[in-house]
Amino acid sequence: MKKRSITNTFNVVMIAVFMTLLWLPNIDSVFNIAPQWTNSEHRALSKLPEWRWDWQSVRNFHNKFVKYFIDNFGCRSLLIRWNSLLKLRLLKVDQFPKVLVGRDDWLYLIKDDEGNNALDYYRAARPFAGERDIAAWAEPLVELNEYLRRRGVRLLVLFAPMKTRIYPEYIPAYLKPVREVTRLDQLMAYIKKNTTIDAIDLGGAVLEGKKRHRVFFKHDVHWNEYGAFYAYRRIAARLGRYFDEPAPRTLGDYRVEEGIFHGGDLASMLGLRDRFSEKNFTLVPEFRRRAHKLPDPYTVKSSRFTEIFETPGSHLPRAVVFHDSFFNFLKPFLAEDFSRMACFQSYGRVDVSVIRKEKPDIVICELVESFVEKSPAYVTLLNMQQ
Repeated sequence: MKKRSITNTFNVVMIAVFMTLLWLPNIDSVFNIAPQWTNSEHRALSKLPEWRWDWQSVRNFHNKFVKYFIDNFGCRSLLIRWNSLLKLRLLKVDQFPKVLVGRDDWLYLIKDDEGNNALDYYRAARPFAGERDIAAWAEPLVELNEYLRRRGVRLLVLFAPMKTRIYPEYIPAYLKPVREVTRLDQLMAYIKKNTTIDAIDLGGAVLEGKKRHRVFFKHDVHWNEYGAFYAYRRIAARLGRYFDEPAPRTLGDYRVEEGIFHGGDLASMLGLRDRFSEKNFTLVPEFRRRAHKLPDPYTVKSSRFTEIFETPGSHLPRAVVFHDSFFNFLKPFLAEDFSRMACFQSYGRVDVSVIRKEKPDIVICELVESFVEKSPAYVTLLNMQQ
């Protein structure tokens, strides 16, 4: 009898625990009782959709609400964190939905929010099928180049390297590339042979810098200030061909300050930003910066983040830059080379109305190399016909 009573008590407790865990996300959604961790995706989470009494809104409400619920259900960040800790520390898993864990805790991006599979790109798993496929990808750049050429404006296309290319030695051996030629290699060869587009693959410059310094963050997607500096030197040398530019800065013009970088966007995607830290290097100029950032840049719908820099009294050229997040590290270096540099973090969307407004001498389009994985075209031209 006593044994049956213990068994019954145990069953009741287990049912109570199960029901509590089952309802815990809903309870947290109402009372916010779970510890809060940083946004693990490094993106804007979906918002509760607005209800409107029209057929289109009613039809779209379900899908929008599902996205909202997936992004905002209770205990979400805590469950992501627990899941990552379980897989990483106990099960020794090295591939997560968006993050690859390499040797010595080096983290690499697998898939971004744009749908690009950076790991497939590194492995060269899906090369361009042929020249027609490459031409389709390059067509918007060719069209933009011709549009600018007719107006006396130069176009410079920059491809920033991924960490997988610069530090492949920490990637698990079973993920070796299946072929040597990447989609960017194919695209660069096509551009050189068939177009007049001026394009730079910045990977070579960053690899040269790697011989002297660590040029990427271990726990973040991006290059660090050393990596950005070596890329800047490569870009500045090319600008010197076209404009009366000042000589590129050297590392001797900067003081290096060491600090600790606690986590990064990749660590955040695992919900474990507090578990990863590394040395960080900041290049502090020993000269007085002339370029300053305008406090209130105008808004552009296609740009997630806009910054405009001006150098008072300068006769240097004007630039418009369409870029992704890698270019944010280049801004302090390159802003000094222009009288005005208007930067739009638009991820491949080129708003031509901005070019007409700014009247630049040069337009710079910067893309991280894995975006070449997106087919048939990643670059999108907006407002061409206005």
